[in-house]
Amino acid sequence: MKKTRIFIADDHPVLRSGIRAVFTGRPEYTVVGEADGGVEALKGILSLKPDCVIMDITMPDLNGIEATKRILEELPGSRVVILSMHTDVYHAVDAFRAGALAYVLKDSGPAELLSAVEKVMAGEKFASPAVTAGLLNDFVDIIRKEQSHDPFDALSHREREVLQLIADGATSKEVAGRLFISVSTVKSHRNNLMKKLDCNDMAGLIKIAIRKGLVKSE
Repeated sequence: MKKTRIFIADDHPVLRSGIRAVFTGRPEYTVVGEADGGVEALKGILSLKPDCVIMDITMPDLNGIEATKRILEELPGSRVVILSMHTDVYHAVDAFRAGALAYVLKDSGPAELLSAVEKVMAGEKFASPAVTAGLLNDFVDIIRKEQSHDPFDALSHREREVLQLIADGATSKEVAGRLFISVSTVKSHRNNLMKKLDCNDMAGLIKIAIRKGLVKSE
């Protein structure tokens, strides 16, 4: 019997351990890798090429939404299950738009996570019941919003990386060091972000980053 190879990405060790335990002892599954950050997860996933990725929506370095987009660009057809504490419909829509096949709330039980993995491995989509209700209730509003252009969608991968690091509190020098670019290039990206997102200051950029789930609001 061919086992379904699972990769787990979450910045909380206890939660990763709990997810791993869901699949431990089940002969049809095997956990092949783990990561506590988005960049580390991306590297591991591209190297190991797992059958299914279970990924937290909010992680250091690279959030789950952006990581999902990058994974699917490099490995089309990958099956991604997004884990989230957000019950609002907009985070779920962002996850599905990025290419995820499932959106599971973190307070769900093991059976729900297993069901999600089974669904995505069968090529189907899955959402936690509370999210599904929200999707149905707000469907018309989502369609209307889709008709208007969101300037955030026009940002490049690099601009989104810079935005996340800035919102995490990194200085221009620290951003440059982490992304292996010059400080002047960081400042250029920052200016472009302000123009594209119609922001006049750093506080405005950080608010957008929080609203888009790039960083935690706490």
